[in-house]
Amino acid sequence: MNSTTTKDAPLINRSSYQPWQVQVLFGASGTGKSTAARQIARASGATWMQVDDLRLALQYSRVTLPEGTDRLYFFETTPEFWTRPVDDLLQAFVDVAKVMVPAVRVVIDSHLVTGVPMVIEGDGVLPSLVDDPVLRPWVDAGVLRFCCLAARSSAELIENMVRRGRGDHLEDQERIALQANANLAFNDWLVEASRALRIPVVVSRPFDTLTDRIEQAITSASHPVGPRDPRMW
Repeated sequence: MNSTTTKDAPLINRSSYQPWQVQVLFGASGTGKSTAARQIARASGATWMQVDDLRLALQYSRVTLPEGTDRLYFFETTPEFWTRPVDDLLQAFVDVAKVMVPAVRVVIDSHLVTGVPMVIEGDGVLPSLVDDPVLRPWVDAGVLRFCCLAARSSAELIENMVRRGRGDHLEDQERIALQANANLAFNDWLVEASRALRIPVVVSRPFDTLTDRIEQAITSASHPVGPRDPRMW
């Protein structure tokens, strides 16, 4: 697989690219990432990919990684994991995203090098990828854009979870509440980390204007961000 280097990336011909070449949408589960990615990809003629597909491929292949293998399988091997303290679950979310960094990086880099537009989304994306040595030159060139999608409350996450019919436990109100609280903690962690890295943060509601607000955010903000839109976080 071809790979760029920090030396190569700034030499790209911007005229041969769309305003963005790869869009990375990330956020906690229930923030509208998949729907937004699908709509943006369809409108722009780009492909789109869920980071969950990469994670599932690794998990179901039972791969052994150089480090972090046990964390990759935390949610599959921990009984009643939603009853664990929120801080433990937050750390597990972060750890899984850390394990996914090499796989996410190579997919993004491949699409940048080959010139195939893509929208990639998932909760297994670390905001720190914006400063990854391989990817940062593409960010500085303006063809790689990151955006964090955020919920304002656990109630929003619960509503979206129920609306999507995710899981086999939707009648268990206590488990749904525990899951939403853990997802909200991860949501808040991602927002804080994104702000520190000056990545645009866009609130997910209302969903019917989400894609427009994402496009506005990434167009006006190329890390560092410009003035904050009141409809953003």
